[in-house]
Parts: sequence; C-alpha cells; structure tokens
Amino acid sequence: MAKLALPCPVISFLLLFFFSGEISMLVNGQKAWCVAKPAAPQQALQSALDYACNYADCSPTKKGGSCYDPDRPAHHASFAMNAYYQKMGRNQWNCHFNNTGLITLADPSYNPCCQFVSGMRIPQPQKKEYTWCVPKPGIPDSALQNIINFTCGILKECSEIQEHGSCHFPNTLINHASFAMNLYYKTDGRYNCDFNGVGLIVVTNPRFGDCIYV
Repeated sequence: MAKLALPCPVISFLLLFFFSGEISMLVNGQKAWCVAKPAAPQQALQSALDYACNYADCSPTKKGGSCYDPDRPAHHASFAMNAYYQKMGRNQWNCHFNNTGLITLADPSYNPCCQFVSGMRIPQPQKKEYTWCVPKPGIPDSALQNIINFTCGILKECSEIQEHGSCHFPNTLINHASFAMNLYYKTDGRYNCDFNGVGLIVVTNPRFGDCIYV
C-alpha cells in the first residue's frame, strides 16, 4: 500500500507546570482532546468509530483522506472519537465509548496534514500519579517499534507484552508501545513522556481488560 508523503514538519508544544507534586497542563490555550485506548480490541474500536461517525464528520479517515494513513483502527477511531467529543461538548462522558476513550490535554496530532480538532476546557491540576503516557495515534509503525526497542532495552522487563503476557493482546505495535512507554514514564523516565515528540500524556487510565497500567 502506498504511503502518504508528509512534507510538512511535525511541531508539538507541551507546557508543564510542576507544583506540590501536581502537574497543571495548559496546552494550546487550555484545550482537551479524546483518543482511543491503544489496548482496546479492534472490534471495540470499530464500534466506537461507527457510533462517532453517526454524529461527526469522519470523511478524513476514508481512503484518500488526509487522516487515512496510517491505516490503523486506533488512529481512525481516535480521529472520530475526538470529533464526536468536541461536537458534544467535551464532557468526560463524551469520551467514554464503552471504556475505550482517553482524555488528553495535549494535541494528539502527529501528521500536520491531519489535525485533530480541539476546543476550550478549564484545566484542573493533575497529580503526576494520575497521568499516563501513550503514543500519539497517528505515528508510523517504524516509530512504534523504535520506542519498544528503546524502552524495553532500558527497562529489561517487557514480559507483559510478550506472548502469554497480560498485555500481549491486541497484538499490535501501538498497544505494545503504549504499555512500554507508560512503564518507562512511571519508572526510569521520571514522568518524561516526550519520546521525540510522539508521546502523549493522558488523564484517563489506559488499562483495558486484564492489561494493567502502572
């Protein structure tokens, strides 16, 4: 399958204020987005996509659209879920989708030609212990594999995403990278979720099923 050429540079800004063990995340004028849980199974993501597209414009995720690539369920579902979340008022329940949604205060857009819409939200200080780190839904597979190699090489412990591990399924790079990134974020990374601009701090627990996130 031919991949869409991305001539534009990727720019991501994240401003973190640390105080009293809390993080107040003020991003792009205090905005919020909704993305899909990387650990959610494909069937659940498809259901969320179908539901959201009944209310929001999902044409960019269709073949030939600006948000089609990468052709990955978590990417297409994230775009649709966020469009629904923004349209319905950006309430916490607008990003539930049967426990497959995550709220983030950082822009999840990766490809500058595929921008996730956003809206204003009053930010609340977040305790670092109640934030998690996952990959942006639109990053390519090669970047996800590099993240897995890097984090698992440092941590020396990624058994949960290996065969028979509690986080092996769904057996996708974005799921495995998400678990590894968060484990690094909570331990050796000391709450650093940059990963060369592809990390995304979320304020909803990304756990799904038997896969428990630190």
